[in-house]
Formats: sequence, structure tokens, C-alpha cells
Amino acid sequence: MFVWTPDMIRFMQAANERNDYHARLAAILAPKLSNCRTLCDAGCGLGALSAALSPYFASITAADVSGEALDVLRRTIHAQQLGNITPLQCDLLTSEDRTQYDAMLFCFFGSLAEILPVARRQCAKTLIIIKKNYDLHRFSLTEQPIRGETASVVCETLREMGVPFEFDAQELEHGQPFASLGDAVRFFRIYSRDEDPGAVAPETVLPRLRRTEDVQYPYYLPQTKRLGILTIRMEDLV
Repeated sequence: MFVWTPDMIRFMQAANERNDYHARLAAILAPKLSNCRTLCDAGCGLGALSAALSPYFASITAADVSGEALDVLRRTIHAQQLGNITPLQCDLLTSEDRTQYDAMLFCFFGSLAEILPVARRQCAKTLIIIKKNYDLHRFSLTEQPIRGETASVVCETLREMGVPFEFDAQELEHGQPFASLGDAVRFFRIYSRDEDPGAVAPETVLPRLRRTEDVQYPYYLPQTKRLGILTIRMEDLV
């Protein structure tokens, strides 16, 4: 199970502050859910996407197993006065909750085999699944395969099941700012899947970075996140 550490939260908050990634993704998702008033953001993490989707829905339930992640979302809700978002601490993949939502969103959360039973139980209109649309881990210095299902694998599985779906490939910038080179090295040591941990050092990380004019974050790791967005209408999921 993924566990949010203080450093992971700090890095993600910095990335969210310096990018419009979630606002752009929300604008892409909103037309796909135009007939939906209620949304469950399953595995919402720090809730940045829930916050970005807030203007488009009457109510959003942002569910995550991590109390630390939801604490960040609660502070966002208070700061931005987002009265239509309700944090919910639970693992929807194992919960027996039967609350109904017009739409459910699984963004980098759950396998297809885990998602579909939940959607059949709780989703009334539209299911959106977002998966990585690439094969190599982004934060390793050497070529390392990503873990879990890619968008192409989920598409192939749905075709084999005979489930109709819409597929939308998107590329959005969601790079990582750093307060120092040492901060960048720490980031790579947390996320890298390189077989040799000693390979992560200032001299190997620095070529991946770009210098900026930002006094707070003088280093930046450019990252274009390639997404596969799958939209499934619940009447097609029999």
C-alpha cells in the first residue's frame, strides 16, 4: 500500500503550487462528466484534482486511506473555501460502502479488476479511469519498467471483455521544483527504482535538472506526464 511520508507530501505540494497540471486535467475531464452532479474521487491523495474539479460538480467525495493526505486536502478546502468537497478516509477498493455517485474517478488508483466491482456497486452514470500512458519509470536514472497496469493494458483488457470505452491520450507538464540540489537528490533517492542506490548522487541528478530564476525553487525537473483517460458509461458495464 502506498504511504505518504512528510517528504513525499512536501514534494507534491511544491509541484502542485508551481504547475497548473490539475486545473488543466480538470478542464479535460469536465466535458466527459457534463451529465454528472456528484463525483467520488477514489484514491484522491492530497486532493489537488478534487479541488480543481470543485467548480464543475454540486458535491465531491474525496476518498483516501491516508489521514495525512486528507489533512492536506482539509487545509486546501479551508483556504479556498470549497464547501462542496467532503474528505472521506477509507479504502474504496476494500470497503463495502454502497453510497451512490453519478461519476467515479480512479486516477492512478487501483487495478481494473479492483475498480470494476466498486464502480458496479457505487457508480450510476460515468466511470473514468486514468492510467500511465508510458512504460518506463520517470524518476529512475536508468531504464526501469513502471509497476502496475498501463493504459494500453487496461484498453486491451476492456476490449477482451467486450466493454465499450472512450480513450483520450493527453500530455501535461507536471514537473518538480526543488529548493536545492540536495533536495533533488533526496527526491530521487525516495522515488528511484535503480538497482544501485549509490548511483543517485548530485553529479548524476544535476544533468536532469534545469536552473530557474525562482528564488524559492532554483532547480526544476521537467516532466511531461503522459496520461491515458478511459471513459466508461455504466450502462455499457454489464
